[in-house]
Amino acid sequence: MEQLIRLDEIKFTNSERPHKLLAVAQIDGEIGSDGKPAYRNLGTVSQQSVTDHNLKAGMTMQGAKLLELKPELTRSQTKLLYALAQETTLAFYANIPESEKLASAAAAWNICASRQDELEVARKENANPQAIAKKVSNFAFAAFPNEIISRLDKLQFTEPKLVTLNNEANQFLGRDWNPTEKHPIEIRASHHPVGHERHVSRLMFVQDSDGEYKEFAMLETRTAQLPIGTKALSRMVGIEPATAKATIGLPGNEPIEITIRELKNFSYAGLVFNAEPVNLEFGTVPVTDKTVKIKLDGKTLGELDNDSVQQLKQIDYLKNGNPLKLKLTSISETGDQAFVLGESPNGNLLKINKINFYDFSGQTFNDQDYRKLTIETSASKSRDAVFLNGEPLGVLHFKKDKDALRQFGLLKTGKLTPAPTIIESNFSVICAQIDPNTVEYPQKWTKEFQAFGTQSVNSQQLYMIESSAKILHQIKERPTFLFSTESNKKLGIMGLAVDNQKADTVTKWLTAQKVEWEQVPIEDVIRETKKGLAVFNLVDSSIPAKTLESMSKKFGAVIETDSEYQQRVNSLATRPQFLKPPEQTAQSPPNQSITPLLSINPSTPDISNSTKTEPLGVEKPPTVTIDDLRSWYNAADKLGKSENYKKRIVEVANQFKAGKQLSAQALTVMNQDTFELEAISRLTQIAQRIGMVWGKSDENGTQVQGKIYDLAFNTQQRDLTISQKNGEVILNLQSGQVQAYKLTPQILQTFEDANTQIDKILAKSQTQQIDLQR
Repeated sequence: MEQLIRLDEIKFTNSERPHKLLAVAQIDGEIGSDGKPAYRNLGTVSQQSVTDHNLKAGMTMQGAKLLELKPELTRSQTKLLYALAQETTLAFYANIPESEKLASAAAAWNICASRQDELEVARKENANPQAIAKKVSNFAFAAFPNEIISRLDKLQFTEPKLVTLNNEANQFLGRDWNPTEKHPIEIRASHHPVGHERHVSRLMFVQDSDGEYKEFAMLETRTAQLPIGTKALSRMVGIEPATAKATIGLPGNEPIEITIRELKNFSYAGLVFNAEPVNLEFGTVPVTDKTVKIKLDGKTLGELDNDSVQQLKQIDYLKNGNPLKLKLTSISETGDQAFVLGESPNGNLLKINKINFYDFSGQTFNDQDYRKLTIETSASKSRDAVFLNGEPLGVLHFKKDKDALRQFGLLKTGKLTPAPTIIESNFSVICAQIDPNTVEYPQKWTKEFQAFGTQSVNSQQLYMIESSAKILHQIKERPTFLFSTESNKKLGIMGLAVDNQKADTVTKWLTAQKVEWEQVPIEDVIRETKKGLAVFNLVDSSIPAKTLESMSKKFGAVIETDSEYQQRVNSLATRPQFLKPPEQTAQSPPNQSITPLLSINPSTPDISNSTKTEPLGVEKPPTVTIDDLRSWYNAADKLGKSENYKKRIVEVANQFKAGKQLSAQALTVMNQDTFELEAISRLTQIAQRIGMVWGKSDENGTQVQGKIYDLAFNTQQRDLTISQKNGEVILNLQSGQVQAYKLTPQILQTFEDANTQIDKILAKSQTQQIDLQR
């Protein structure tokens, strides 16, 4: 069966539905009732396929054939695969000799974990984010847990890097630090204002000779981070010398001082000079670039790693055109960090980097036989250079330095001239070598957001009345419905979906009715769980006829097709996890919630679609975690709440961490914000569908003129406006940010009804088709 497949863009995506392309197909030239080609949804396109084949919205494929249909993996199947992976990992670990396990753990970590600085370099060299290899360290943790834990026996964060040394805030500016001397230090939070180089950062203060702690430097953001308030003894050692100062003293002349630059680009990169006497050579001579490329069949394979360059130098083999005989094996294949290892006939290994920057990008190597390769060194360039022991040390940059050397006859073209010098490294970075035995942690640890963002907040920003909980609960309560799809019937069972806050009540009631039941594991009904539903399988033969009749009258006819069931589930908004049922009042005693359906056992509360609530004794109070509070903050931010509002949430979170439980008022507000964000997200999805069915599009976007509401959206600019006919704005999004909203249950229900109408329109033309766009 040949198909014409087209890729359409999915406008609205989220973490649960991240795919951006939908595949639709015209099967065997099918034509719709309107005389136009009829397309059926096939499903979303995986991100891996999009990357592998560079797929884009609007592409079409003529004569495509369906090769295979596979069901998605269930959570149980996924767990089984993880178990098999764990067995493989343990077998791998068992085969490693005990003496090699720590080294193997380090090697595995190096392969599995991404270095942040490497990723940032890669981003600078290649703007395509898909080209950056993001590694996952799960294997290292699974295979070598004890080895990794053993590293915690000693403090690992003993050498933080210090930067911004030349900032005016450095009260030790210009000081030469004795690398053997220990100094009392303290980590403090920055007090500098917005715009300052050291704003919102950790600072190192050093105790001066007068006994006072004075500001020294900023801890590099990616370096080891000790808690604010930590004290210790530390040495200050310069690292990463970028330049060096050389003082030249010739007999009968005043000493001259010059600066040598680009040290990291030449043979002595990283070498530290501590005002020591050396003989340097100066001259305007050809200098070779340090990059060494490896050629394969006349094309560039990649660049030789620096360690491998040193290996070849040691045997005097690093010369342009020299041949290599190697077996190539790809280790990392994707992104800017891709590299291969080349093994020589005598077992030596060479590492070749930047494979994806040159002619063999994307190619995988797994050689069984040796290949012939060639070394290519870069062409030399004439520069005013400084040499040490015949190897380039750095270059001269300043005109005054070059003029001074020429005056003394030390800088000549095509010739190196020696001179005795005193050389000292200049550092842009200092390493604080902390003595782990002297570390004193603060009694109370301070989080960054506490140190950098706490201010007094007007508590009225969070004012909400407790009575809003009742209407919230009514809006969020899940319906109850029965379903019996083909797969259910084959197994002789009937499905029952209920509000998951009533699961305990349901199980008691089913048991009292002598109905055989089993609750479906949460991991097998993930979508239903997110919607706030619990699913039960009921054995058909155990359900009394009268009970089934009563349930059908109460909950509606049994759903018998999978497509209808899926539509019913997906029509529900995702339930926020902080739902708290409203408390019972004197006007609404517990026994009033019992319905005629359950009159057989009057002590059992209701499981119906009624908006009445359960007795308080049945419900458990909601469990709130710090993650819930983070989610609340994010929701408030997306809703466009004020800074004071969000800072008040931070205050509530701090009180919660100190052991104070959330007040009923705060819990209500948290529920309200979460629900409003969920409702807005739902409205944007429905508005998109409405626009696709009834909207008119032009260069400004899509508009719909309805009987009650008008809407306009622009997916490119992420703008959406929903308003009533009188111009009152219901929802306004600008560039994806909430500007204004005014939602009521009636508005939400009106749009849900419109969404249901769209489902019916689509179902009419696609009766047998199951919506796979999920």
